[in-house]
Amino acid sequence: MKPVLTDMRQVILIVVILGLAFIFSYIARKALTRYALHSSKNLNVSPTNFRLLKTASSFTIFILALIIVFHLLPGLEKIGTTLLASAGILSVIIGLAAQQTFGNIISGIFIFMYKPFRVGEYVELNNGKNGIVEDINLRFTVIRSGENRRMIIPNTLISNEVVINSNVNFNRVCIFLNIPLAYDADIDKAISEIQRLVAVHPDYYDSRTPEWMQKESPNVPVRVTSLDHFSVNLCAEAWCNTDTASYAMKCDLLLAIKKSFDKEGIKMATQTIKVILEHPGFEPEKKEPQN
Repeated sequence: MKPVLTDMRQVILIVVILGLAFIFSYIARKALTRYALHSSKNLNVSPTNFRLLKTASSFTIFILALIIVFHLLPGLEKIGTTLLASAGILSVIIGLAAQQTFGNIISGIFIFMYKPFRVGEYVELNNGKNGIVEDINLRFTVIRSGENRRMIIPNTLISNEVVINSNVNFNRVCIFLNIPLAYDADIDKAISEIQRLVAVHPDYYDSRTPEWMQKESPNVPVRVTSLDHFSVNLCAEAWCNTDTASYAMKCDLLLAIKKSFDKEGIKMATQTIKVILEHPGFEPEKKEPQN
């Protein structure tokens, strides 16, 4: 009776292992299908391109289940050990071949954990590229630029980049307006006009604290940054409500300042170059050599 019970237990255990393999395979394929549908929409590719990944996941799960089953059957332990050794060698080969892919996956996991940026946030990279984060998956990050182009950056690369994210903790940003004035322009009038135009912009944010307001600090600081050969350079600090609106706000203010200065007669600096032209018939006087 005991051998029969032992055999029944082994059969039940094998059935349970194979059943768990089917369940895990089903869950893995479902998860990969959902991931494929999500990624295919963002990258404009067909979901069928992910079929190989789903097949490979099911194959791996069933191979592991068969190795466990062979170890449980008497007399087949050697086959199970051989399969396990072969799987180990195969995993080393695949690991070396897909080292960069695994690196991207690990970097993607760390991005999900620490969240240096999120989907929908505006970021700027140290190579000058910028845009809105559109998708973050286990292999790469998709950033949509201002030209509506997608930058697909592997997670290992973006993890080593210096990412400027203005949405972390504080979404408001300060933009700097550099205005060159002529030396004979009315500086006080120009500063007053710049402060007025910035304050009436719909995206302007008053960053002054109650203490600064009590001290009657200006809502828009305007400072003389340098005295060049042709201009007195002013710099205005204008705070914007959101980082995404800061570029449009800067463009609007520069246009408004130019029109207002023209209307008020405030001269902006222009660099002039003096060019001396010789008369076409003019010939320089030739001097005779002295003995």
